[in-house]
Amino acid sequence: MTITLPHRSIRLQFVLACSLRNGVLQHSSRFPLAQDAQRGLAHLRLRAPTRRQLSTPSATRVNHAPSLNPPSSTLPPPLVLPVRSESQSAPSYYFSLGRAYLSFYKTGAKAVYSNWQTARSIRSRLPGNTSPEQALQQGALSRGEWLLIRRSNQDIKKVPLFALVFMICGEFTPLVVVFMSGVVPRTCKVPKQVLGDREKGEERRRSSFREGTVTSADEGMVDVETLPSDQLSHVGRTLGLYSSLFDRLGVGLPTSLLRRRVRQWNDYIAVDDAAIEQYGGVERMEMEEVRIALEERGVDVLGRGDAQLRRSLQAWLRERKRAGALRMVLVRPGVWEKGV
Repeated sequence: MTITLPHRSIRLQFVLACSLRNGVLQHSSRFPLAQDAQRGLAHLRLRAPTRRQLSTPSATRVNHAPSLNPPSSTLPPPLVLPVRSESQSAPSYYFSLGRAYLSFYKTGAKAVYSNWQTARSIRSRLPGNTSPEQALQQGALSRGEWLLIRRSNQDIKKVPLFALVFMICGEFTPLVVVFMSGVVPRTCKVPKQVLGDREKGEERRRSSFREGTVTSADEGMVDVETLPSDQLSHVGRTLGLYSSLFDRLGVGLPTSLLRRRVRQWNDYIAVDDAAIEQYGGVERMEMEEVRIALEERGVDVLGRGDAQLRRSLQAWLRERKRAGALRMVLVRPGVWEKGV
């Protein structure tokens, strides 16, 4: 990995921070709403608003098993929003609201850089050309460290485009990124966006199953290299391996590219399943990590209790050894979640 991209991406912090002076955001001339707010402050009486904290994956998380769970810095920080009082004017409230979102994005951007630094330090310990996956299997890395490296790599690639969106949209960024979730680093996703991504993913999964797939998990292992194109497309949609835009346009991802992505997913899940069992099992996983793990395996998580989600992941780990990960994705989870 070259260090040019991450160091350039540090500029994002300056864009997100927008420099606070005397409690007022100093935006560039590209952000007209911020200028209007500054000019109007002389006529506004800003009250210290009551604040409410929206639920975020890392807001109350304490990592009791760092070898199993990645650091909370790989998840979004708490989002604390002001509550408008009856006497507070609209410009004052929306100004405070914008500051809250900018503070959230600033913290998320700092986490991207901090995670990259930590991941680089961990990588420096690995001998020669050893990949993180090889190091994990050899015991040189824990699952928590391996996932930190993996998520850091994913987030750092999104920083340039996300920074561009922020520079163009300014204070309207929270409204825009809802429709561009793929360009937002994990640490910069607001709770509403996380929920929206899950709802869309689960609806897309249900739609794919309605088209019909195999119905039994007892037919042996499935080889990704011989998987028919229709089942390959189902796996891609179920796991979100390609944009739903292709579905809306009525075209699919080229088969060779999709097969490669499914192969990479299959290899990743095999390594992660083994690591979960090696470093303490499902019971020691943080709840948000359980949800993420199930989503990565094509299992719905919304509307289900914590205990049920843990049992579902345990059932996956048990049944995958018999049927294989691909076979599990090709059938409805209810087939292998019996008794959960």
